Amino acid sequence: MYLVRIGKVLTQKGLISDFQLQQALQIQKQTGQKLGEILIQQGHISQLQLKQVLVEQRCRNFLACSLLTLSTLGPTFSITPPQSASSQSPENQKVLRLKPKSNVGGTLNSTSQVSQPDPLPLTIAASHTPTVATPLKGFCHPLNGRGYLSQGIRGKTHQNRMEYAYDIASSIGTPVYAMRAGRVIRLQDKYPDTGGTRANASRFNYVWIEHEHGYRSAYAHLQQGFRQRVQLKAGDWVKAGQLIGYSGNSGWSSGPHLHVEVQSQGSRARFSQTVPFQISGSCSTLARKAS
Repeated sequence: MYLVRIGKVLTQKGLISDFQLQQALQIQKQTGQKLGEILIQQGHISQLQLKQVLVEQRCRNFLACSLLTLSTLGPTFSITPPQSASSQSPENQKVLRLKPKSNVGGTLNSTSQVSQPDPLPLTIAASHTPTVATPLKGFCHPLNGRGYLSQGIRGKTHQNRMEYAYDIASSIGTPVYAMRAGRVIRLQDKYPDTGGTRANASRFNYVWIEHEHGYRSAYAHLQQGFRQRVQLKAGDWVKAGQLIGYSGNSGWSSGPHLHVEVQSQGSRARFSQTVPFQISGSCSTLARKAS
């Protein structure tokens, strides 16, 4: 079980530096004092800040345990922890336009569309429109259970096109896995993990994968430099649970997180409307159930 430590919460929120954390941990090792008490004595944080961080830590760990215990994250499960670092997503109103480049395999033709067998059926016919009550199924956890749900469907920035997206708060560098087998339509890896305001709405790193019936999954705000590390390119076929990147803080974001969504059929030149979908357990668990 991956649980969040108080030191990680403090550094993620920018209350202390990594150096200050390491110093405090050394003192804790020598004296046996609680980490929070040491940081207060050194003047790095206040008593109120410690209380707020402890609440957030408990909330994160409760939700992380809940997600793995329930083994399901669906449209009706949309808890946002109080006082957590908010996570913004790709802009709602402005359509992200992707310029097709035929010479880099950025589009799929009729012969390159998904054809390989998938052990995790979508369980919904191609003619059926997914709803909150009957979401698409067969998607595994993109962080293998790590992180916590910081924004669910119809959240503050999940409106209009992104109505059914999820934000999963996670440390920069957390491995990201394909939720389902499919073909990589396009990816982008050129923006730093500095976060930013709405002005950075289209300046984020991502991977875009197409599945059966034309549905696509998108993984946004990835860490800069992921492409070379995972050796991924447009046109590649990926399996469910395959490493496709690392979570980051690129684009319009107020804190490190992974934005995931499943989109309806549409043009491969731009992101389309999101649809309700359900995340069910780890990829290895789903694969065993399907075998």
